[in-house]
Order: sequence, then structure tokens, then C-alpha cells
Amino acid sequence: MSRLTLVVAAALLAAACLPTAAAAAQRGPQPVTVVRAGNLFDSEAGRMVGPRDILIRGDRVAEVGEGLAIPDGASVLDLSRCSVLPGLIDAHTHLLLEQRHGEGLSATTARDQGVQGDVHRALAGAGRARDYLRAGFTSVRDLGNSGRHLDLMLERGINDGLVPGPRIYGSGPGLAPAGGQLEPMPTDPHHLVDAEYRIVTSPDDARAAVRDAVARGADVIKIFPEATPQRTRLSVAEMTAIVSEAKRHHIPVAAHATSDQAVREAVEAGVTSIEHAYQISDATLRLMAERGVWLVPTDPSLEMALEFTSSWPRQPPREEVERHLQDGRDRLMRAHRLGVRIALGSDLYFPYAPGRGAGSRGTMDGYVEAGLTPAQALQSATWEAGRLLGDDGLGVLKPRAWADLVAVEGDPTQGLSPLRAPRLVMKGGRVEAGEASACAG
Repeated sequence: MSRLTLVVAAALLAAACLPTAAAAAQRGPQPVTVVRAGNLFDSEAGRMVGPRDILIRGDRVAEVGEGLAIPDGASVLDLSRCSVLPGLIDAHTHLLLEQRHGEGLSATTARDQGVQGDVHRALAGAGRARDYLRAGFTSVRDLGNSGRHLDLMLERGINDGLVPGPRIYGSGPGLAPAGGQLEPMPTDPHHLVDAEYRIVTSPDDARAAVRDAVARGADVIKIFPEATPQRTRLSVAEMTAIVSEAKRHHIPVAAHATSDQAVREAVEAGVTSIEHAYQISDATLRLMAERGVWLVPTDPSLEMALEFTSSWPRQPPREEVERHLQDGRDRLMRAHRLGVRIALGSDLYFPYAPGRGAGSRGTMDGYVEAGLTPAQALQSATWEAGRLLGDDGLGVLKPRAWADLVAVEGDPTQGLSPLRAPRLVMKGGRVEAGEASACAG
């Protein structure tokens, strides 16, 4: 290479770097914060480890230890009277959906699309996002029923700082067989199905659907091996094509599957997680454990179920509600005993007076009612959910992790009630809710 060529190449490289350098200079130095935690939850180990200091640079954790020195210019956040946990994660949400009691999903979809429209729906989703964040859920995985990529648009708005909310790992429209999840309709003149789902017609079309989702910014692929109340199903070949293409793009696949056959076919196709699995055999659970497939059990607590049924024309007695919940509790504990990894998912899309964030917390209560310890339930919403989402910086407080944390009074490994009133919520190194004074020594 001649000297002239080298000079030209160096000049071009310098010019290319100017915007980056200018942007870095404009941003200035990253803020540095030292958090004094009175008791820290080690999400990987599933236990409290006592007082710890957390050094945060910008939006990431730089160091965790005891008695860390305070760097020059750093601010100190005194949480010495509180327990500190990684930011909580709900791995199955529907921010853009709310289905009224007794309303079919087709009617909900018609109202969302034809009466209220995308702007109203997005604003409602933004309000729910804020509710999750205030409850301590700093990340959520949003799995479709969100119109034409409204979840991904809301995700961008939150990332750009336009509205407060958790990190959204969105899927866009779920990949489904004919009809989606809507009730069978002889005609669909308003194209309600296509406005909510990406209908898959062949293995080649399935691959194209994955590529389209990735191009639009999807962080996860949602599939419907079955689409109750429809009788249509994705073929094994279509699911295998979806998983293969998603793996090429390093994208996880979540499968809505409620029957044992649908779960097994999805697991054999290679999906990352099974959502719901209301009916599942021990043999299929063993296959999930063997292949490292997560179960996301979307079962409410007794308190939530009683709240849901309180407005019914005939409110069932408490004993009847408890009997209805028992199958889900048994399934969760069978999965746990057989070594299946459990990640928290609320799947809350009905009106719930305490709010969406409270519903996610209530789902954790349901896991404890089923038989998990409070620490194991916390792991499902931190360590396990973070691994499921595929981001090593989520659900844990250690170097290079996201600076997401929740401070509560008391020891949540002895009972989850402290989560009902978070004293402080931090996302990406920024306090989003609460005040440190509530936890200061």
C-alpha cells in the first residue's frame, strides 16, 4: 500500500469516527453511583448474602463487594435498611391487550382496531408499562396480541425515553395457523386476524415470517402450535422451520401450548420455552428438562382469582376457586420436581384493579402457594427469567449486568409480602420510583 493510500485511508477512518467521538464528548462522563445494600439477594444462588456495596457506572454494574471505596465524584445511595434484589422480570405479558369479562377475543380485537385504534391502544399500553416499572418489574417479555408491532413501537418509545417503562423484549404478531386465536368467523371483512397474527402457510413461509419479525426488531418469536378456540395447528415441519430460522438469527422461540401433544411437538421442534402447558404428562416434562426448555406457568394466586371472580354474576365460593387452581399448582410442582426450569409469567390481560405490576407479583404468590419457596419464586422472576430472555445482564447483580434493582423492607426470601411496597426501583442506573430515604440507615 502506497503512502498516499495510507494517508487517505487514515483520513477516511478519522472522518468515520468523528460522529462517535463527538457523541461521546457530548454525553460526557458516565455517572457513578455506589449503592449501600443492607442485604443483597444473590439470584443465581437463590439466597440473601448480607450487606453489599454495588458500584454502578452509567447503566451497568461495575463491581459488587463489601466495603467498596467510593470513587471521586460518585453519589451514594444509602439502602442499608433494605433488602436489594435484581430488577424483576415478567416473561409473559400483553401490554397492548385488555379483554373484558365475557368478551370474546374477536370482539376485543374489533374494539381495539376499529373503535379505539392504534393511538389509544398504545397510550393504554404505555400506562400499563409504567405500572410494571413502579411495581419493580424492570423488564418484561411481551408476547403478541399487540396489533401490527405496537409492542415493538412501545419498546422503542421507552428506549428513547419518551415514556417510562420496563425494558420490553417484544415478539410482534405471533406466528399462528389459520384463524389465529380468534373465534371461527365465516368471513373476516375487516381483516381482524391478519391485524393481530402472522398466519403461517408452509415451512418456507414460516422462515420468511421469522426474518420479517427480526427485521422489524423482534427480540423473541412467539408461535401458536395450537390456537384455541380454533382447531387449526401448526405442522411439526413449520415449527421446526421457525426454530431453525430463529436460531440462525440468535432469537429465542416461545410456544403457546396448552395440551400435552402440542407441548411435546413444540419441544421436539426445539423451542426455548413453553407457555401455559395446562395439560402435560410427566414424560413430556422430563423431555423439557432434558432439553433445557423453560416452563412459564401463567397461574394466578388465590387472591388474584378471587379478585377476577368478584364481578361475576355468580361469584363462585372460595373452595371452588381453590379447586380450580389446584391442577395448575400440581403441574408446576411436578415440573419443578422433574428439573424443569421455571420462569415467571403472568399472562395478565383481563382488568385487574390492583394493576398489572401487582398481577405479576401476585403470580409469584401463586407459585409459593403451589409449593415453591419464596426464594425459588424470586429466582423465577430474576435469574431464570433473565436466562430465558437470553440477556446475561438481566436478573442478576454482578459486574457488567444492567444496573436494575429493587429495594424492599424485610427479607423477601422469608415471604414475598415485602414486594407489595417497593421502596425504590432503579432501571439502568436511574431511580424510576420511590426514594432512598425510606431505606437509609
